[in-house]
Amino acid sequence: MEKFKRLKSITVLYVEDSKFLAKATLRVVENYFNKVYVAYNGQEALELLQKHKNEIDIIITDLIMPVLDGIEMIELIRKDGYSIPIIITTGYDDALALEKIIELSIEGFLSKPIDTVKLLERVNKVVDSLFVKRELATKKEMIDKDIIYSETDENGIITYVSKPFEKISGYTKEEFIGKTHSILKDKNTSASLYTDMWNTLKSSRQWQGELTNRRKDGSSYTINSIMSPIYFRDKLIGYSAACIDITELKNKSRELEVKSKLAAMGEMISMIAHQWRQPITSIGMISSNLQLDLMMDELKKDVLEENLNKIDQHVKYLSKTIDIFRDFLKETKHKEEFMMKESIEEAVLAIKEQCANNNITINIDNKCANFKMNTFKDGLIQAMINILTNAKEALIRNQVVEAKINILCYEDSKSVYITISDNAGGISEEILHNIFTPYFSTKVDKNGAGLGLYITKTIVEETLDGVLSLKNLEDGVEFTIELLK
Repeated sequence: MEKFKRLKSITVLYVEDSKFLAKATLRVVENYFNKVYVAYNGQEALELLQKHKNEIDIIITDLIMPVLDGIEMIELIRKDGYSIPIIITTGYDDALALEKIIELSIEGFLSKPIDTVKLLERVNKVVDSLFVKRELATKKEMIDKDIIYSETDENGIITYVSKPFEKISGYTKEEFIGKTHSILKDKNTSASLYTDMWNTLKSSRQWQGELTNRRKDGSSYTINSIMSPIYFRDKLIGYSAACIDITELKNKSRELEVKSKLAAMGEMISMIAHQWRQPITSIGMISSNLQLDLMMDELKKDVLEENLNKIDQHVKYLSKTIDIFRDFLKETKHKEEFMMKESIEEAVLAIKEQCANNNITINIDNKCANFKMNTFKDGLIQAMINILTNAKEALIRNQVVEAKINILCYEDSKSVYITISDNAGGISEEILHNIFTPYFSTKVDKNGAGLGLYITKTIVEETLDGVLSLKNLEDGVEFTIELLK
């Protein structure tokens, strides 16, 4: 019958002292199973079970048998640690004996003479839990082999650790059991993170995050961990933690971060040189003219005041660019409130002189000029400078006539948007999806490090908790920074 189809994966040990009854029953049911081993007393059954212990899934047994009866056989099976399901076939009606049998974790009883359909139905029910146990055993084997995994009781006392957990930590299972995870605590993981973790778990929610732990030998490793409460019949019995080792990934990220900083420093030094060239030249020319007028005794007071004012303006400009470039590289640790208009103007100031020298027009449409933001101002300015620099270089490289950069700031009920677009011709659709990849560059001469836009995306999405996107326009490309209010 179709409903017994899955029994074909089951191997049965059938114990019956009556060879006639055993033969009659087998004739009907044996084709439903993968294999059936037959024993005619308890002792034979134990020997077969020992020989095929990794093969037999279920035992169907009589109670009254010679040599070793069913009760004694079951007691020995349970004493040896076998949790194999057992179904008893009997006409036995001794209440005390049946009570004792029940204590031995019996899956069910069938009265003799055996109704083969009822027998198959009973086995079919047992198979439900058997398949669950198989699945759990398979998962447990996978966990113990491949996953950094641990379990604790409701008080955080470790009750189980997998082999990969032992390997990465340097501690043995015996050293873990009965302890808490505090033996792995590393000074680089803040106390507030542990507080947040426990508050989340105790509120019956799953927690996910990165933890830096310390091995037994004192070295550190970093894991991404998912921790969950464990319940049994609606009662909290403990917590589980499944982890992935991201130590190497974190080390590569730190290495990339250092390279990004060095690349940014190189770009900033180059930018400073461009930014300062014109004002320094102007100051030099003004100074030379004043010296000449002084030598010719033609220096007039109003001319002196006018030129000193010009020098003062240039000096203020140089001072302002120093502040911008200093902030560009420093690590911002605190949010601050600022006017959106000011941050855009400061970013534009960084490329304004170079754009003027290359006949690039900068248009600003600031629809949120009076809007205040509360975020990492320096990070936002750095991101805008990177995008503006990318646009400026594309315009110069492509020798665009009537080159322009358009900056638009606007807002809706949820977010503030800053779009920066150019008319430099756009980016090939074939490489558009790679534009934020580290070390990827569209510059033919490869003088760029290919980190500018990668750094920008990292700043916007990790530091500012925003979204950076781009799209091709008809004659150029448009970057959009979206920041939540």
